[in-house]
Amino acid sequence: MTEQPAPTRKLKTAWLGLNPRAVGLLESACATGLYEIISIADTNLANANKAAQIYNCTAFDDYRQFILQNQPEVLIVAEPISRCVEFVKMAISKKCHIVKLIPTAMNFELAAEIFDLIKKNNVRYVTAAPTRFAPGYERLADFLRTNDRRDFYFVNICATFGSDFFQPIASCEKSQRSSGRGVLLNECFELISLLVENFAMPTQVYALLTNQSPDKKAKQYFGEDTVTASLVFRERLVGTFLAARQTGNGSVAPVRIYGSKQNIIATPNRLVIYDENNNLISENKYPLSAEKCITEMFIDFGRALLEPDKYKMRNGYRLDLATMALIEAAYLSAKTGMPESPGRFFEISEKEKFPFV
Repeated sequence: MTEQPAPTRKLKTAWLGLNPRAVGLLESACATGLYEIISIADTNLANANKAAQIYNCTAFDDYRQFILQNQPEVLIVAEPISRCVEFVKMAISKKCHIVKLIPTAMNFELAAEIFDLIKKNNVRYVTAAPTRFAPGYERLADFLRTNDRRDFYFVNICATFGSDFFQPIASCEKSQRSSGRGVLLNECFELISLLVENFAMPTQVYALLTNQSPDKKAKQYFGEDTVTASLVFRERLVGTFLAARQTGNGSVAPVRIYGSKQNIIATPNRLVIYDENNNLISENKYPLSAEKCITEMFIDFGRALLEPDKYKMRNGYRLDLATMALIEAAYLSAKTGMPESPGRFFEISEKEKFPFV
């Protein structure tokens, strides 16, 4: 992202939830020069007070009073939505913009309800997905925009959770996950979002989930650790998606795309193009910094709010809602043993026209 002069003012920002990674995120947000932290809330008041001393702001452990006594322009939600959904809705009703750490919501129904509320109050609600700003994936999007996507017939995404994986910033710890909400919703949200953004929404998904825990009781309460899914798109495109927690130190979340004229390999810091005979056309490597991607994510959101005439937010609620629909369809497919349609959730909820088709 090209460096631009900072706006003349900062967004009054409140922070909800101090999980272990939130402290670093606070620093990243403030380093942009776009956010002024006016209040911090956490269920542990000592933690909230400690952070509040650094940013010279108020601290709360009562989330209701936190929302009622503050009038922020932006609320950054690091707390699992299951613990704070009513307070997030209160903030939206007070015309507050929301940045929510992954996942967007616990399920599609709640996400759709929240997005109805944000449209009513004319505010922004985005899911914090810094992987969208990884240079390899940005160049992939640029490349696909300049080529006919109908030339591609197969896309494969394989996420492995080794030490070199570009770790998602999830608001939900493993111990807090409910049955059926594990790897797919928490670790793979960004990759699924990338898939939808670049290749539209699959018309069908057939998914299988497994849990390798030796504890039979644990399997009933903890989310899956392995996911495999087959995807059917329009325009003769099909795909596969695999995520497995127990694969060791694998490659960095590769995206492989096969076409009649070109084949592509993309990672967060690399884009490789081959011809139809698998001869190398070009290979580009980019410096990758998780901190830089996070900073660019906060800049993208802040600039769009402070200078809407100059800057357009990269993605909004429609992409997040479409991502939630695909995830929900995958979970439903795993339960029914049948292919399911993400579009069905939009039809049932009678929401806006099915996006990303």
